[in-house]
Amino acid sequence: MGRIFHAWVIVPILVIRVSAHADGLDVQKFKFSQYVSYQQTIINNNSPIFELLSIPSFRAVNVSQPYQTLAKLYNIAPQAQQELENLTHQIAHHVNGTVHSSGLKEKTRAEEKIVGELAGDASKLTDIARITVEVDSVEGLIRVYTELTAAARTQEVINRFQLPKPSGYRDLKVLLMLPESQFIVEVQLHLKGIFEIKNGQEHNIYREIQIIERNAALQDRILSEHEFARIEHLRQQSRALYDNAWQHYQLMNIEV
Repeated sequence: MGRIFHAWVIVPILVIRVSAHADGLDVQKFKFSQYVSYQQTIINNNSPIFELLSIPSFRAVNVSQPYQTLAKLYNIAPQAQQELENLTHQIAHHVNGTVHSSGLKEKTRAEEKIVGELAGDASKLTDIARITVEVDSVEGLIRVYTELTAAARTQEVINRFQLPKPSGYRDLKVLLMLPESQFIVEVQLHLKGIFEIKNGQEHNIYREIQIIERNAALQDRILSEHEFARIEHLRQQSRALYDNAWQHYQLMNIEV
């Protein structure tokens, strides 16, 4: 009886798209420990999936707000938030997308982030004004991304469709400098199926993992074997949810 060989085929990404409005680029390497490597479905070079996976992650040189103090940033932030909401509503309307706004980042959380992560430099805080756009097709997501980056100067792109998080979570996160306020804002672009999991089943999984890890930290100890196994089991559940949602969009774009 002849032997059956199974082979994995990795499709290289040959087309690199950088926004025409991107500043000088300072490409930063992401920590691969934060991501999971996935085998991508073999796809046609002209398909929307291929185009989405071809959007590169990058960060512009010296990303910073136009003001140095937190007080000044929060004086301007409401105007920037309104400018961002107007822009995203206009663009999302073209693809029947939905805009979700949680408003400005809480000032106490901003202060904590400046001290804990940004070495006291308030001008590096880029998520005071933020918004989420949800669409239900890969074509729609690409169109929103293209129109946003044509309307504002691109400062950073993180393409988690290329490199999903360990949970399997995928999105496209973009930092933009708005044309009127010159404020840097954060936009997350979501596919509907993935967005619903993030705010539903996976949210409960995430909370359980946080509780396990927080309890161990409060007791100043490492995770027990049982806790470690439980966390891994929860992450496997999360990956299965996200992978199934992503597969739905992949299958929609396979040419028959």
